[in-house]
Amino acid sequence: MIIIKHKKLIFLFLCIVIFLLINTYFNKDENCIEKVDKNIEEIDYNETINNLKNEYNNDDVVAILKIDKQIVVPVLQTNDNDYYLKHTINNKESNLGAIFLDYRVDVNESKKILIYGHSSTKINMDFNILENYYDEEYYKKHKYISLTTNKKEKIYEIFSIYVETSDFSYMNINFVDDTDYYNHINNLKDKSLYSTSIKLNKDDEILILQTCSSKEEYKEYDKKYLLIISRRID
Repeated sequence: MIIIKHKKLIFLFLCIVIFLLINTYFNKDENCIEKVDKNIEEIDYNETINNLKNEYNNDDVVAILKIDKQIVVPVLQTNDNDYYLKHTINNKESNLGAIFLDYRVDVNESKKILIYGHSSTKINMDFNILENYYDEEYYKKHKYISLTTNKKEKIYEIFSIYVETSDFSYMNINFVDDTDYYNHINNLKDKSLYSTSIKLNKDDEILILQTCSSKEEYKEYDKKYLLIISRRID
């Protein structure tokens, strides 16, 4: 009986050792796979942006903007905020312009990012979709924006939608300190046409999309910018 018990103990011990070895092996493989996947992602981001630069023969491509899978469009950046108001991604002169990043910000590093683009009631343009956000029900179904750069993909959640006609401080990118910045983004939130019930903090990175509003109630204003403002969540 003692021999049998010893055999059982030895068998149990061997089973535990084998289990631990197998578990360690597969965990190691999973870690390796995770590292490889991350490296592939980083390479893919860079390749994706470079491919667009080659496709359009334009080195000003810095990102890809996706609005909740509704549109996917390249984002350009040059040394001013005027050129792409009247030039397409192919560098052809046109009042259609292009979607472009504020020249003052870094698409990878800046805490606040501003992107501009034209919209129209007569021509099909990428930023026409922003006008849908006047409708709160539409917002509830389309809350997310992504911005893919040559280094990463950043996901944002919309927290404010409104039309600005006179106070253009939303374009500020320099702040005295974290409190100044926090007050600024909360002011943007308070102006929203409807509540999005999102709480902000001083560390939030934000993205602002701007286009001209075609809403009837603002037609008398010379400047009437529809702003879709979001904070980074990933």
